[in-house]
Amino acid sequence: MTDSISTPGPDELGAGDNIVLTFQLEGLSVRGRYVRLGETMDKMLSAHDYPRSVARLVGECALVAILIGDSLKFDGRLIVQASGPGSQGQNIEGNGAVSFVVADFVPGEGVRAYAKFDPDRVQALEAQADGPLGPIDLLGKGHFVMTIDPGEGMERYQGVTAIEGDTLAASAEHYFAQSEQVPTRLRLAIGQQVLDGGETVWRAGGALIQKLAGDDSRPSDAEDFEHVLALFNTVEDAELIDPDLTAGRVLYRLFHEDGVRVQAEREVKRYCTCGRARLAQLLARFPADDREHMAKEDGSIEMTCEYCKSEWRFTAEEIDASAKAND
Repeated sequence: MTDSISTPGPDELGAGDNIVLTFQLEGLSVRGRYVRLGETMDKMLSAHDYPRSVARLVGECALVAILIGDSLKFDGRLIVQASGPGSQGQNIEGNGAVSFVVADFVPGEGVRAYAKFDPDRVQALEAQADGPLGPIDLLGKGHFVMTIDPGEGMERYQGVTAIEGDTLAASAEHYFAQSEQVPTRLRLAIGQQVLDGGETVWRAGGALIQKLAGDDSRPSDAEDFEHVLALFNTVEDAELIDPDLTAGRVLYRLFHEDGVRVQAEREVKRYCTCGRARLAQLLARFPADDREHMAKEDGSIEMTCEYCKSEWRFTAEEIDASAKAND
């Protein structure tokens, strides 16, 4: 008697939420990645009082960071940001209704994202809009920036391109066409699911395909990508965020005739770098006059993390101790 090895079916592959996985088309010079987020996206967006259009923009930024950052082959992080006219150098704030949106992804740790916006200006735009607001509507004709941060002591790599299209996917595609010269397509979907009790939760899904490096003179390479792209373009937003459709099922529907190999999924958590020790060190770097200005009557200082909205309170004694340790 011999043991049989069962191959997971489409409904078993990528069955959970909060995952990213890599896939390869059999015999074709095209690879891709697929992400689906449930609780991770809901917690990230629900922590802020975002208008719907801003929440969608933040979600798109996070998806782009995951889909591209998951390909990093070293310890580090990918930072994706978009800001409108007026941003320059270290000042990433533009003068649009949304000043900027930023997300960073660290493979093996997770993703975080947030946006700074003017509630009144966003509300006015939403009231006047006939359909969904895109990045240019919210940010203006600004810049889309991707930064690879390999870690302490190593030089960052940064690429900049113009904000384009109806979603941040178009800006990312333009970046790859312009800077990397790698044919790339992304699909991003953000939406809300109504639970049985009436509660609404955010969900998100996305996919990316890229042409593998090869001999550009070979017609088959270009034909491979065009063939896969035609299939890729048939995916619906509803499929990407449907809690009842596994990643494997969606990929099987798209590419089963060619054959698709799916690698093991990786978990995507919501993470943040804030923490008591880190923020105490940050406070210690401020001049004494600035700390005094920030302090309440009892000498304590309260801080709120812009990313995760965690609130921290430091007593006067803690602040003094951190300042002395920093001298």
